[in-house]
Amino acid sequence: MAQRNRRPPTNYYRLIIEDKFIFMEKGVPVVKGELTREGEAFPLLDSKLISRTNLKKYNVKIVDVGEYLQVYCYQNSKFVAQKDSTDLELKKNRFSSYLEKEDYTEKEPKEFRIEDRNIIRSKLTCQRIAKANIDKWETFITLTFEENMKDIESVNKMFNNFTKQIRRHKKDFAYIAIPEFQKRGAVHYHLLSNISMLDQDLIYSQKDAPNFKHVKYWRHGFTSVEIMKGDIKKLIGYISKYMTKNIDNRLFNKKRFFYSQNLSMPIESYVDTRNKTEEEFYKKRIQDKELIYQNEYVNPYDGSSVIFLEFTSSNKNIVL
Repeated sequence: MAQRNRRPPTNYYRLIIEDKFIFMEKGVPVVKGELTREGEAFPLLDSKLISRTNLKKYNVKIVDVGEYLQVYCYQNSKFVAQKDSTDLELKKNRFSSYLEKEDYTEKEPKEFRIEDRNIIRSKLTCQRIAKANIDKWETFITLTFEENMKDIESVNKMFNNFTKQIRRHKKDFAYIAIPEFQKRGAVHYHLLSNISMLDQDLIYSQKDAPNFKHVKYWRHGFTSVEIMKGDIKKLIGYISKYMTKNIDNRLFNKKRFFYSQNLSMPIESYVDTRNKTEEEFYKKRIQDKELIYQNEYVNPYDGSSVIFLEFTSSNKNIVL
């Protein structure tokens, strides 16, 4: 006589995901099986494949952005997941891959829309990367398509080919690129780059208007090049403009900006100032730095107060 699967203990908590079920044991998800139509269960994944996370409590977030230091002081405490040093990402990917193979049909097609919070997060990340590499930027470049190219995946491949061509002539080519849809539907790109306006191997003047500059190796349409070096307000203004202007839902689940791998990246730290050691760490981080901007706003998601501070380690008096 076949042995029937026993029901889980009552102290487990069931989490239904589609037709899968996961039990919580001491706060850790343990996958036990998949429900069949007859109500029986069979093994789905080993519980070792589920990532364990430790939550770090904090009320101050510090973002190290090159010459700049950004500080967020939260009225309400927050938590950030800190994973163990084991190979958790691989385990997570295995779990995700399994679920993606399942064929789920929707009765009604979903309308995918980019959430406002994701737009804001992308804009802030892009701004921080730009600031962290402020000394690199020389020019602002626009790339357009003569044809009405609308497929983002196809044009991204063309853009990648362009960057490869540039890198053959400039090994240290650095950039941040933001794709945007024009009113006619065509894609075009806005780039911050470290290409000098004096680089004759890559920049050339328009014959009938020498003041208008263009970049070589873009064979799909019009280009334009502007000087950007040292103008932090102009730089951040461009980023803010193109990261929020007419965000198209065709970018859903697509990259909203690209950047080269040779850039310095912002570093985030999470501090609980109620802990003496962490409070001392915070004080040392802002010590001898100049406060250049301060703002207080209400978190739209929980109504709590957030104080934003920005410091600089340089002697530049920059107000953004």
